[in-house]
Amino acid sequence: MEFLTTSEAADYLRLGERKLYELVTTGAIPCSKVTGKWLFPRHELDVWVLSGLARPAGMMAANPPPIVGGSQDDLLEWSLRESGSALASLNEGTMRGVDRLQRGEVIATAIHFHGDELNGNAAGDPNIAAVQSMPGLHDAVLVGVARREQGLLVAPRNPKKLQSLQDVLASGAIIAVRQPGAGAQLLGVSKPEMVT
Repeated sequence: MEFLTTSEAADYLRLGERKLYELVTTGAIPCSKVTGKWLFPRHELDVWVLSGLARPAGMMAANPPPIVGGSQDDLLEWSLRESGSALASLNEGTMRGVDRLQRGEVIATAIHFHGDELNGNAAGDPNIAAVQSMPGLHDAVLVGVARREQGLLVAPRNPKKLQSLQDVLASGAIIAVRQPGAGAQLLGVSKPEMVT
């Protein structure tokens, strides 16, 4: 890895040294202080500049980073680890993952949409319908990995003996709700994911 001095980094970024020091003091730029001198990894500076790149609507990054975004899924996490693919994961929920995919910030995204199947009509896959309706994803490939169900995730051995939502309410259990944009949140009603 190549490291640049302050003056080299300023020249490389076409900034004045004073402006570079302002960025350093606010923690806005990747750098490291070694024996009293600031060093700037060239590769990290490139990533930093590209992270703020403005693109016209619909333009994708040429080479998305090796990151799988979107919904959290234990099977997917295990698969990524065991495959040795070196793909990282960024679990922020279905919609954040789709947003990042559309901007070219991830190479793939895990999604978990709900649709007609909730009304007793399992003929159409809500994931396919959702992806087909999204701009910029006309050539996306959708791979089915697992079917998920809504439910409660409880502590090992279910110490509060919870069997239903009524049990949760009666016991005063603490409920952790999925983040906005997660598949569970897209149902329109907050669904509990974890109970302690």
